[in-house]
Amino acid sequence: MWSLARALLFLFPAEEAHEVGKVLMRLLAALLPAPRKIQNNPIGLAAGFDKNADLLDILPKFGFGHAEIGTVTPRPQGGNPRPRLFRNPNDRTIFNRMGFNNLGAGIISERVRRIRPRLPEGFKLGINLGKNKDTPDTLAAEDYAAAARPFLDLADYFVINVSSPNTPGLRALQSPSALLPILKRVRSEIADAGKSIPVWVKLAPELTGTGLRELIEALDQGGVAGFILTNTQGGVYIDEGQELPGGWSGQNLTGLSRERLNEVRTYTSLPLISVGGIMTADEAIERLKSGASEIQIYSGFVYEGPFLVRRILKALRNQG
Repeated sequence: MWSLARALLFLFPAEEAHEVGKVLMRLLAALLPAPRKIQNNPIGLAAGFDKNADLLDILPKFGFGHAEIGTVTPRPQGGNPRPRLFRNPNDRTIFNRMGFNNLGAGIISERVRRIRPRLPEGFKLGINLGKNKDTPDTLAAEDYAAAARPFLDLADYFVINVSSPNTPGLRALQSPSALLPILKRVRSEIADAGKSIPVWVKLAPELTGTGLRELIEALDQGGVAGFILTNTQGGVYIDEGQELPGGWSGQNLTGLSRERLNEVRTYTSLPLISVGGIMTADEAIERLKSGASEIQIYSGFVYEGPFLVRRILKALRNQG
């Protein structure tokens, strides 16, 4: 049935198909039982799929144990001009150059506030933080703190996103000198509110070797809770002869994301969340065996359908 539904959805341009897909998910969710409690579930929805918490209330019905909302910026942001989302079904890949389009921290936090009491016990909510496109790097730390502020009594964890290839210059913040002040400022915002919320950092798959090791070690010393590996792989998409910069996800990212997981595991004992190219239950199990404490799904959910998470959970149970 999913093959038929996917074929129909893929008749639409990718971004429109995503919106139609959300409507179909709501219709399907009405037929599914709602779990009362989440236990021993390491599978989450990756950031970018539910930017504005449109689906947050129904995600547990599809088997997710956590969800990462966003990327959320302090002020509403329209993102890059369309078209900005593309599919390549033959390669089972997705190319996105969305550009942190979202309703802004204020509106999204109020939406989350209404939904949060209805989420099952044990379901974890992450907020992926970004800076507005027009905010200079010198003020980036303030933007990340401002994006976190409305969620201080709602989030189970925060993620500092400096690894998206869709905002010009953002990846330049992936250095100890730039990233440590952002981490410090967000943690200070949390502490000033009397809260204890872990702060993770999401990194690009292209980072490797000495530079990656030094960054991991510096952030480890700076109080980061863990690392999310990885974001999309930077590249270009040729649309009617025009080169559009953005990021690739899906099956092409499987090997690269797995490599970064294995590499970073040698640099730190902190928890790691693996995301990128997890298209099957076997790959999900491989990531967990390789040292990921949790995994996240995005492209696999698009290509394999809404019951991929349940298949992974079943495979994990069969593993014992």
